[in-house]
Amino acid sequence: MSRELGNGRWDRVLKARMVELSEADNYNDAKEEWEATGKVWWGGINRNGSVPSWVEKHPRECLCGHKIVYHYEIHNTKNGIRECVGSDHINSYLILKSISESTGIAIADITDAMIEEWINVRVKGMKAEAWWAENGDNFTMMFDAVKEIDLRVNVNEKGKYFDPTYQMMRPRTTLRKKGKNGQIASLVWRWNHPDNAKAQINTRGYPNELLEADLVSFYIRLSRNSALVSKEDTMLEKILAAETIRKEIGSGHRKLKVEAMLEYYGLTNFYEFKEGVDSWARSFMRDIELRLGNGRELSPNQLAKLGEILTPATQKQFDYLRALGYEGTTPLSKRQATQEIDKIKRA
Repeated sequence: MSRELGNGRWDRVLKARMVELSEADNYNDAKEEWEATGKVWWGGINRNGSVPSWVEKHPRECLCGHKIVYHYEIHNTKNGIRECVGSDHINSYLILKSISESTGIAIADITDAMIEEWINVRVKGMKAEAWWAENGDNFTMMFDAVKEIDLRVNVNEKGKYFDPTYQMMRPRTTLRKKGKNGQIASLVWRWNHPDNAKAQINTRGYPNELLEADLVSFYIRLSRNSALVSKEDTMLEKILAAETIRKEIGSGHRKLKVEAMLEYYGLTNFYEFKEGVDSWARSFMRDIELRLGNGRELSPNQLAKLGEILTPATQKQFDYLRALGYEGTTPLSKRQATQEIDKIKRA
């Protein structure tokens, strides 16, 4: 990495221009007047069209006239003039002086790695600043809206544990750190979780494209995910109320607990159909009550079987039953309606 300007075409032009803009009349003295300020500008990310005053004089060009992408501000400490140079020329004495003055390290002891780090930090900071200026308000609004829900929804379940507060088994969850099978990784984990050493707020300063896209997608589905969380919270509140009754009077709590979990699973017609089912279904439903009363979740197979038992009969089934002479008034499930139809036809 070059630490001094050489005798190439652009180096010679830059030396001459620096002398022209300095108080000194020769380069060796003039270079002592200049320092790199640490400000960087890149038109490719500053899409709002604003251009710093020190770039406006010759945008897209170094002080030497060479075409550039990144513009680094340099400042003459004697007369206050501000100009810009490109990546090739910022790697010279200008940075060495800036590092030395800010750290106290002698110029002779400054390494190429220090210079590279100085450049990387400022380029990253420039990109982050430009991104936030253009997208920051919208990102912050969406992230603040979803972050609490994200911590509840974008998780992986790893076994169960007994929660003494609710006297029930609860899923043990961890934040989902990698997306899979259509499920996105936690937004909070990727952006600013304190336990994530690679959180983008620290490593990049602004979110990458995948995080941006996932945030928008999750925000669009916020109402649905909020409803899921609210549904669980309602169940837990009712179960906690049931546990309070258990501690105070010791009875009447179990049915409240069962009802809270049935509501959570969308099985509010459980008791409506319970008495009219066949003996096998009644026994199965008693087992379900016992399971829920003990604070145990239902498996997918159990939910599927309950769905068969509790799905209301169709209007077509009712019309057919009436045509066959059925006079019952008890609400029927599809399963019960089928059984009644078979019973009448066999009679």
